[in-house]
Amino acid sequence: MKTLALALLLSAAAGSTANAALVYGGGTEAGSRFNPGVGAITYMNCFTPITGGLNQLQLESVAVGIRRLTTAGALVDVGLNIYAAEMTFDGTTFGRGTNTLLFSTNSLGSGAAAVTQIVSTGTLTGPTLNLETTSNPGLGGWWIGVEFTGANAGNNINGWRVTNAPTTGASVNGFGIFNNAGSGVFQALFAFGSPPGSVASRLLTNVNGTLVPAPGAVALLGLGGAVAIRRRRAR
Repeated sequence: MKTLALALLLSAAAGSTANAALVYGGGTEAGSRFNPGVGAITYMNCFTPITGGLNQLQLESVAVGIRRLTTAGALVDVGLNIYAAEMTFDGTTFGRGTNTLLFSTNSLGSGAAAVTQIVSTGTLTGPTLNLETTSNPGLGGWWIGVEFTGANAGNNINGWRVTNAPTTGASVNGFGIFNNAGSGVFQALFAFGSPPGSVASRLLTNVNGTLVPAPGAVALLGLGGAVAIRRRRAR
């Protein structure tokens, strides 16, 4: 794993996703997985096309793919937290803003065969995320985070499944980590391969949501509409 210089490695699928249920996801699985170790949270960057001032994302559900292998004929159990975080960008570096825990379980369950297990938050009633719109004009970005928990959290026999480019939405071919090796800070971007990002470095993530305007934009639109109505009545 190496850091990835911010570059034009962002891949976007054709077609608009505004007002669609799936705003990010659909990438095909690669043959690897990633687990950063105990106490670290890995974050996948997600982007979706935005138009008409729809610069917030109201989350409806999130699903991640966890690759689980067997030891002595059985899956090694692990707990999991799923987060959503707002994305920041200072012109050079991506950062993490407001971070919200969406889902938590102490156990992914048992089994006797290797599997890519899809773990879903189920239906969500929030949060509504402010999208990052500076780094890639026409796209809004956010983070989805995964943290392994419990006694086996650092055992990389369980890991977030690596994928290729999404078929819906877009992403940089890399990921962020909070508290990597006990750093206590958020860092981005990391990627696999030499040079970094030369191989698949995205993580299996599917996000359903609705794009909405920021509250201030709604109020402004309402004011403009009221003025227009008064003008029409005066004629």
